[in-house]
Amino acid sequence: MGEGSLDAQSTTPSAGPLPATQIHQMLRQQWGDALLRRLHGIGRIAANLGTPAYLVGGCVRDFLQNHPMPDIDLAIEGDVRAVAEACSAELSGAQCTYHPYFGTAILRYPDGFQLDLARCRIEHYPAPAALPEVQPAAIQADLIRRDFTINAMAISLDPEKFGEFLDPYGGRTDLQRRLLRVLHPHSFLDDPTRILRGLRFAVRFQLQLEASTRGLLEEALTQNIFARLSGARLWRELKYLLELTDLPAALEELGAWQLWPLLRPTPLEVEPLLAKIRRGQQEIHWFHRHFPDEKLCDAAVLLTILWRDIPWAAEKRLHYWPVTDGRYILNDLHRLSEIPAALAKASHPSAVAQLWESLSLPGILALLAEYPETDTITKSGRYYLLKQRGLTSPLNGKDLQAMGLAPGPQLGKVLRHLHDARLDGAIKDKETARQWLIRQGILPSIQP
Repeated sequence: MGEGSLDAQSTTPSAGPLPATQIHQMLRQQWGDALLRRLHGIGRIAANLGTPAYLVGGCVRDFLQNHPMPDIDLAIEGDVRAVAEACSAELSGAQCTYHPYFGTAILRYPDGFQLDLARCRIEHYPAPAALPEVQPAAIQADLIRRDFTINAMAISLDPEKFGEFLDPYGGRTDLQRRLLRVLHPHSFLDDPTRILRGLRFAVRFQLQLEASTRGLLEEALTQNIFARLSGARLWRELKYLLELTDLPAALEELGAWQLWPLLRPTPLEVEPLLAKIRRGQQEIHWFHRHFPDEKLCDAAVLLTILWRDIPWAAEKRLHYWPVTDGRYILNDLHRLSEIPAALAKASHPSAVAQLWESLSLPGILALLAEYPETDTITKSGRYYLLKQRGLTSPLNGKDLQAMGLAPGPQLGKVLRHLHDARLDGAIKDKETARQWLIRQGILPSIQP
C-alpha cells in the first residue's frame, strides 16, 4: 500500500498545537545553541536551493520526550546531494558523504557529530512483505509512509517557519497516551518487520498497542506474514530485539504479541528462561568489562540460552538466518548438557581447561548463565577466561625443532602436553619445560 490515505478510524485528535517559538526554545534547551546554529544553517541552505528540510522521525519523537539527543535524521524535499554538498561547502568543517544507490547523505562535523539526510518519498509495495518501490514526494506524503504515528512527525528548518511542528496523524497525542498506532490498515502486511520494530518501541517507551492496531497485528499473523520475509530481513530485526537492554521485558511482550514462534517454540516455563537471559546479560557485561578489546557476538550468547532445550529447532533457524558463529552454537547446544558433570569429575586444571575449550566463547557464557555468580561452575568458567585461556607453553614449535624434534603430528602432541603441564603447574619457564620433557622421555637426558 504505502501511499494510501490514513484510515479514518485510526485518526487521533491533536494534543494541541506546539508553536514554532516553543519548539525553538525546547531545541535550545535540550540540544544546545551549537546544534541549533547548525540546523539553522542547513535550513537556510536547503531553502535557498528550493528544497525545504525537516527534522523527522525518531529524533522528533525522542525530542518530544526529552530523551538524550539521538541520531538526527533530516528529510529533504528535493535534491539531497545538492543540499549536502552545499552544506559541506558553506558550513564550517562539515564533510559530505553521498550514497547514490540510496539517495542519502551524511554530514559529519570535526567534533564527531553527524546528520543523516534522505529524500522525502512515497512507497508502494507491489506485494505483501515485498521491498517497496519508491518515488520522490513532499513531506506530508513522506510522513504517511512511515511505520507508526509516533514516528510520523516533523519539524521545519525553513528560515521563514523554523520550528513549525507537523503532526498530521496525532503522534504527539499517542505518545502522551502511551499508544502505538499504525498509519494505515495494510501497514503490517506491507512490511511485517514493522511488527518487531513496534515491539521494540513498546518496550523502550512503555507503549501499549492501540486496539485497532492490535486487531491488524492478529490479522497479519493469521496470514503467516513472516513466512514471506527473507532470512536476512527477519534476522536483522530479531538481532535488534536481542540487543535491547531490557530483553526479558521484550521477550515477555513477545509472548503477549504471540510472536514466540519467530524465535523458538513457546517455552513451557517462561520465567526460568527469562531469569537465565538476565544472568546471561550479566555474564556478557562481565566479559566486556574484563575484555574490552575482544569481540563477542552477544546475540550468539542469548540465542544459545534461548535454544538450550531445542537444538533441533535451532538447527533449522540457523540454516535460514545469517547468524554469526551459527555452527558453533549448534556444537555448544549438543555439548552443554555434558560439561557440568564432566567438570565435577575433572581432577587436574588442564582437564578442566579442556572442557571449557570445547565450547565457543558464547557457549561458555551461556552455560554460566544457568548458575548463580557464586556457583563453583561460574567461578571455574570465569577463572578459565581470566587465567587459563591466555596461558601458553614456554616452548613453541621452533624451540622444539631446535632441540631435535621433527615437525609433524607428534610435535603437535608434545606442544599440547606442554600446555597441559603449564596449566597443571608442572612447568613455568623454558628451563623447567626442558627438564619436564627429559623426565617424560621426550628429550634425551644429555642434549648436544
